[in-house]
Amino acid sequence: MSNRRRGGRDVNIFDSGGVLTSEMTDSAIFGNIAEVDAGRQVAKPISIFDIYPDPLQPRRAIPSPVREYWDGRPSTTPALFNSWYNLAVKERGSEFKIEPYLLALDEVERPESMGPIEEALVSILEMAANIRTNGLTNPITIANMGNGYRLETGERRWLAYHILSTYFEDEHEKWGRIPARIVEKFSVWRQASENNARANLNAIGKARQLAILIMDLCQTHRGDTFRTYEQVTSQGDSERTFYAQVADGDLYPAPKGTGEALMTAAGFKTSSLMREHRALLKLPDEVWRIADDLNWTQGRIRQIVKQSEGNSKTLIRLTLKQAKADGYSLGIDADSDDTPLPSLSTEEIADSPFSTQTLARFNRMMKVIRAIGEGSKKVRDVDVLEIQYMREWLTEVEKIARINMRK
Repeated sequence: MSNRRRGGRDVNIFDSGGVLTSEMTDSAIFGNIAEVDAGRQVAKPISIFDIYPDPLQPRRAIPSPVREYWDGRPSTTPALFNSWYNLAVKERGSEFKIEPYLLALDEVERPESMGPIEEALVSILEMAANIRTNGLTNPITIANMGNGYRLETGERRWLAYHILSTYFEDEHEKWGRIPARIVEKFSVWRQASENNARANLNAIGKARQLAILIMDLCQTHRGDTFRTYEQVTSQGDSERTFYAQVADGDLYPAPKGTGEALMTAAGFKTSSLMREHRALLKLPDEVWRIADDLNWTQGRIRQIVKQSEGNSKTLIRLTLKQAKADGYSLGIDADSDDTPLPSLSTEEIADSPFSTQTLARFNRMMKVIRAIGEGSKKVRDVDVLEIQYMREWLTEVEKIARINMRK
């Protein structure tokens, strides 16, 4: 029976007198999804520019060096792809064409090995090509935020639509909206089930997932409070610091009766494996970031930690050495504790297959703006939206320029 039928409000299914049955666990994690599958919620076409990604999403589609160049707004995704492509070129050491991937050409030439930045980009390009050919078979899930939507599941699909909308300008109307199921309330438990139903999360992703679920349980069951992600990052702390708030299992144990639900939702078969992933929340930031970008397993990380013999500097250097061997070449110096993220020049900002479309739009808009100034053009809503888009694009270029000034 749904929460709606029980009284029209959210019911805390973990309030069970300390007892949590398997049936209740399934209801907690999979209940809302069952409603969707039963046809109670129908996918609707929603503008991709009204959907905002979830900064806490445990599964990271965008590598950490690329995320440094994006403010998370849907309107600035062209700048995101521009930076992503150029960082992939830096990583690869040579330029490459994206058209063979987007057009799904048989003769596409893949290098023998790809670094994590290029591999992540190619993965999204191939998904975009598949969607363009076969359509989207699995809608994304979003929650209403009032002034937009928060992306609950389907970040890679959403990014693929943005690539299609950006690159195939003549098909913009087709890819400007994505089929989405709108849920009443964002659920970290539903998000966890989606993550576990697809390709396995890497070790850092699992640690993020676990931390988010523990926070939710502690807030719901005991009234614990935590710093928000925005508070943590705005104060200059790393994103790992947010999740590490529940790193101490003695301070924040799973509330009584919730262990089974936590272990099931987080995708762990044993409590010991869950504890080992929780320990990853205490890793140095550099190790956390690199292990995530390279999709290292918990066993791989544990082996390096063991070799470091408890010395954090040794752990970082061993991680950098392994990362370099795995093709993580950007910002890596195995002989140094300093691992700066790579920067882009102003020339590189304008030199990308993604920015070509943006610059073409800019040139067209200059003509429109000139005509508006001369009073020879009737202004339409689309003209105002285009002017707003170009303002945001210029703001993003300025942001990148200021980042480079600090490096």
